[in-house]
Amino acid sequence: MGKYDLPDLPSDDELGITEEDRRAYEEDLPAERPELSDAEMAALLGETARPEGAAAPPSRKEKRARAKKEKKQKKAKPPKEKRGKEAAAKALSAGEGATAGSSPATPGGAARWRGPVTLGLLLGVAVLSSSRMTMPSPVPANASDTVFSSARAMSTLTEIARRPRPPGSPEHARVRAYLTERLRGLGMEPEVETATSVVQDSRAMIAATVRNLVVRIPGSASTGAILITAHYDSRELSPGAGDDGTGVVTILEALRAVRAGGSLRNDVIVLLTDAEEAGLLGARAFARDHPWMRDVALVLSFEMRGGGGPSMMFETGAENGWVVRQLADFDPRPLANSMSTEVYRRMPNDTDFTPFREAGKQGLNFAAVGRAHVYHQPTDTPENLDEATLQHHGVRAVAALRHFGNLDLGEGVTAGDAVFFTVPFFGLLVYDGSWVLPVTGGLLLLLFLAAGAALRAGAGVGGLVTGLGLAILGGALSYGIALGLGAWVARFHPEAGHLDGSLFHLEGWYVLALVGATLAVVTALHAVARRWLSSLELLLGAALLPFAVAAWASFAAPLAAMNLQWPVAASLLAVIALALLGSRREGLVGWLAVLLLTAPVLAFLVPLVELLWLAFSLSGAGMIAVLVAVTLHLSLPALDTVRRPNGWWAPLTGVLVAASALAIGVRSARPTATRPAPSTLIYTYEHGTGAARWVTDPGADILLDEEAIDWAAARAAAPFDGTDDVRPFGLAWAQAPVATAPLVTAPRPEVVILTDTIAGTQRRVAFGVRSRVGAERLTLTLDAAGRTRFLAVNGVAVGQPGSLERVQHWGEPDSLLVVEVDMPAAEPIGVHVVEDLWRPEQLLGAGAFARPPHLAPDTQSRSDRAILRTSLAAFADPRHGFMEEATPTTGPLTQPGAQDSN
Repeated sequence: MGKYDLPDLPSDDELGITEEDRRAYEEDLPAERPELSDAEMAALLGETARPEGAAAPPSRKEKRARAKKEKKQKKAKPPKEKRGKEAAAKALSAGEGATAGSSPATPGGAARWRGPVTLGLLLGVAVLSSSRMTMPSPVPANASDTVFSSARAMSTLTEIARRPRPPGSPEHARVRAYLTERLRGLGMEPEVETATSVVQDSRAMIAATVRNLVVRIPGSASTGAILITAHYDSRELSPGAGDDGTGVVTILEALRAVRAGGSLRNDVIVLLTDAEEAGLLGARAFARDHPWMRDVALVLSFEMRGGGGPSMMFETGAENGWVVRQLADFDPRPLANSMSTEVYRRMPNDTDFTPFREAGKQGLNFAAVGRAHVYHQPTDTPENLDEATLQHHGVRAVAALRHFGNLDLGEGVTAGDAVFFTVPFFGLLVYDGSWVLPVTGGLLLLLFLAAGAALRAGAGVGGLVTGLGLAILGGALSYGIALGLGAWVARFHPEAGHLDGSLFHLEGWYVLALVGATLAVVTALHAVARRWLSSLELLLGAALLPFAVAAWASFAAPLAAMNLQWPVAASLLAVIALALLGSRREGLVGWLAVLLLTAPVLAFLVPLVELLWLAFSLSGAGMIAVLVAVTLHLSLPALDTVRRPNGWWAPLTGVLVAASALAIGVRSARPTATRPAPSTLIYTYEHGTGAARWVTDPGADILLDEEAIDWAAARAAAPFDGTDDVRPFGLAWAQAPVATAPLVTAPRPEVVILTDTIAGTQRRVAFGVRSRVGAERLTLTLDAAGRTRFLAVNGVAVGQPGSLERVQHWGEPDSLLVVEVDMPAAEPIGVHVVEDLWRPEQLLGAGAFARPPHLAPDTQSRSDRAILRTSLAAFADPRHGFMEEATPTTGPLTQPGAQDSN
């Protein structure tokens, strides 16, 4: 062996030293290594004189045997734990904490609690980022005349939301008269626009005799009219306090407050529409026919889908840049996100704003979607409305009227589409949609910088790929847990699938359970992975998929892309900061830096999670869980700290939160008066058959819906021992449970043949029809085997008459509903009239549908109505009618088996 030849040492592999160990040891070496002198090198290599009698250096064979023995000892006790503790101790002495590949050191002092403190601070930021923070407090009735008062508006709401008010009902007429007087009390003279309005697809036409309330308030020097609108009708069984009583009283109170502050420059058109629930028919009639439509420069619409939550501006017209910037200028409590506009343009959902948008009008559409379980339900009452929601609607309406009422609208109200979003504590941020792609380009550059910084700091490509895989795994596991949770808890909720706006009455506890479960998944995967991977590898890997989605959205849905662009940017900046901080990354400076950069992630994504839940309810549990997982993965720079004091307290906390929330949610599933279970009972009768039937829901679960089934049987006072096809009555079931029902002396609808002509082989008949029981809706259906065709309804021509199967008319016509049909000359009029009476007590008695408080009508199955069917061929065809004429009078229920008065 030469003078300075190295001895034959065992290799790193033989000693069990990994690449991560080498990196950890290199970090502990001084930055500059001095050259060794010959003497120092000789001493280092053991080239000093050996004392007499000392043992000779071990032979090469002895060295290898010793190395193998050491390796076996290391395998018996995993070397990483020992090296991890040594590295952690070294790192702690340097002030940086545990390194990659180790368990976190147990720090002393306040730093020991940095994990719980971090999670607490993140929770606080999430709460402050909630969209509910935009809601104002209700204002009392003694407030200044120029201020919107939710208390004053509530007093009006209690008057118009006493009972359901569908078109054609007595309550509908009462509310219209009441609103007319209220407008007159404000110094206006409203008019009633009456028209037949229709919508049609290939198989069905929906028509209504609409009665819109319209009034125009002249401006001092108008440059265009501002139209403000809401609808005053409600669904069949819903008092409609939220939908859309809130919109109506918002307009009335806002007009009062604005007029108390002086006149406006521009005209204001007030439009309280009718038959919105039937298909926007009142708004369509105004947009199509009213002469004031040409003066409308801007539309303000106020809607509701539920009974609470913040008022959100969720829809605009095309080229919205100008109007959105005006919104940012005037809105005192802004809540808006251009993603909703992007999504709404792709969805089939419509509001009264739709006909105006389709006509090319610009505007702002406001709605609240909280407490969605009352949407279209009998529980949509003033008592179940959040007054803060009404106040939020109101302050925005007043501000909008005052702002636009004094602008010069003649200069144009459109500009290129804008990206906009509400940022907590900053308000509404707006920029041109043309910036979306450059922001994506900047995000790509930021990704390259973050990758370069991470690689220079010791991250490996394999680690980055593993981090990406773990993020995908975390999202997939969260999605699967959400689906399983939704399926499991549904067995405790009889209302599941029977509500219009929500899956369950009370969903908040289950959303909290989803968040807890997802937190457990993400932090558990992170705790395991940190035994082998560095924080930089996991953080950057987790940001790759959201980056890819943001880049895709910038092309596919540009007005929605910013919801991921800016959170990803914040997460990448956190990666860069940690990489540059080096040994200080787990010190106080690094901790504060990642907390600061995690705040934008939560500020953007927490309101997005809320919006996704409110829009889709727990029917979208999988999507909600995935978005929560994305939020947590982009928050990993801060969540990496929750490994203190150990890696398992955070996942355990998530599990405990999820289990506790689930237990509370399931315990709260028991039906109550405010969260009733659905139940179904329908009375059906076809004139001329001499038999009436009760119908109930064939989908009722014998265990979950036991009380509802027992109630229906008790009210019917007869067993549901048969089934029948009830589709001829407009119900959806080919086979439904039926029971014998008593007969009522209900008169047939009035039918008047207006014209009846034969030309060659064809016969054309025009007839008028009107309900004599006060039915709110008439449906005209064709005989399945006949060849009768609809041609026109109240003078409105039918499109595609060869495929049209039914005509549905809502409301009360001025005189008769006039229908024109044709058929082969030798055939009878193959039309049936189906009357839906949504006040069945009028025929069946006040207690016919009486329930205990914890049960409610099932609106999905059209419960609590009387449906009467009449054949025109049998009773009204002058050429083919075969039933004897009679003039029955309405009366109380007769006993089962009584004969039909017809």
